[in-house]
Amino acid sequence: MTRHVRAAAVAIVVALAAAPATAQIFTDMANHPARQAAERLAAKGIVTRLPDGRFAPNEPLSRLDLAVFLGRSLGVPSAGLRPLEFRDTDQIPPEDRAAVAAASVMGTVSNTRAEVRKGQVLYTLTTDKKAYAPGEEIQLTFTIANVGPGRETELLSPERGRPRMRLGEREGVKPGYEGELYVESQTPQGRRRETVARVRVAIVRQTESVLDVVAEGTVPMRPGLKVFYLPDVWFEYATTQFHDFIVRDSEGNEVARWSLSRPFQAVQQPVPLAANQEMRFQSRWRQLDQNDQPARPGRYEIVAVQTTKDDPTTVSLTYQRGLVTAFPDNTFRPRQPVTRLELAAFGVRAMGLDGEAARAGGSLVVADARDIPPDLRGAVAVAIERKFVPALPDNSFRPGQTATRGDAIIVLNAMMEALGRYDYTVGTLREVRGGPPPVVVVEGEDKQLRSHRVAPVSAIYRGGQPVVLIQLRPGDQLRMLKPTDAGLVMYIEAQGR
Repeated sequence: MTRHVRAAAVAIVVALAAAPATAQIFTDMANHPARQAAERLAAKGIVTRLPDGRFAPNEPLSRLDLAVFLGRSLGVPSAGLRPLEFRDTDQIPPEDRAAVAAASVMGTVSNTRAEVRKGQVLYTLTTDKKAYAPGEEIQLTFTIANVGPGRETELLSPERGRPRMRLGEREGVKPGYEGELYVESQTPQGRRRETVARVRVAIVRQTESVLDVVAEGTVPMRPGLKVFYLPDVWFEYATTQFHDFIVRDSEGNEVARWSLSRPFQAVQQPVPLAANQEMRFQSRWRQLDQNDQPARPGRYEIVAVQTTKDDPTTVSLTYQRGLVTAFPDNTFRPRQPVTRLELAAFGVRAMGLDGEAARAGGSLVVADARDIPPDLRGAVAVAIERKFVPALPDNSFRPGQTATRGDAIIVLNAMMEALGRYDYTVGTLREVRGGPPPVVVVEGEDKQLRSHRVAPVSAIYRGGQPVVLIQLRPGDQLRMLKPTDAGLVMYIEAQGR
């Protein structure tokens, strides 16, 4: 061993001896089951260290804690918010008032996508994202798509130059009807459809139909080819208003309607929707009522309607405005502890799982289910099923028991994952350079090398075990979190090859 190699080896040993057993952000969570989740949240600025380096996971969770955590997790900007008007605003620290204001009026939707299928028509209502700041517009998209599935059949030999299609059933196949013949194939990206031809039905017989080709597709027609036949659909409307968007409050009262004051003309003929085509309608709800006043905190239903003469089709999403709101006497009570029942309800509401909770009420099987109000049993069932407020070892839930700050970490981590707010920087470790601050050199998916400074207070894991930075190895696959794009890395997950 050369003198330089011996010196390097001694330096590494000394560094290992001087380093802490593992890197950690909080001094009191080394053995806490929520440690890793807490460190992820700390790396994104959702939770912070107390002045002495603790998180205090076993202390009661207050309403102030919850409001601040939720506001940060959902990323709702506090700029431009109206000042708090609670009777006890003076009990809320000035530095936390913006976060409480945001949490009291921010909104979330149950899902960013809802679907209803009627026969071969798929109705879809989507929003552009899941969480909204006060006054932010919610973009709504209502799609009516004629996507099948088509009827599987086979092309027969032509008759006088006209293609023929085998008929398994005659329903929906009449002379003059138009539709599309297509083939399907499975690709890594999913099912792919290729058009054989757009056709019009000329003659219908007992076991076959004769077709006229309206337009050729990309796949040549030939006898024996297995195809799908998807006919056009026709809708009857009274006017040129083919759709509507409606917002209703929890009592069913109409809060907003897209069609109000808009002019429409009478329609005399049915309106077609061609095979494998769609109608798309868009609008924006500004979270205002019909009088242009901000919608009050509460639960709302956003409904898209296809306004056909008979059997209109509706698709709906649930929207919750305000997560931690005032009590009826307009007090916020920032120091009041949050119960396990309230934490479950807040988590379900913040993640937009109200619709799931409404369907899950009957599935609650904990021993003390009778102690849980009927209207919240669905929320508890969802919280248990998704394991962000789990049942206790004796299969009880204890709804009135005070939740802890550590309990809140589990909910917040689940919320961040559900909303996709962990924006990991990923790549392959190439080098660790000494500091201060130390630097990791990472090769990204684009094969470019980038250097990232590591924060003095950070959390590092390799193979699921907490380690210090010098225990990482070139070639490790890294996932890293930092508070901002230009911030120092505070959290690293490494997997060795």
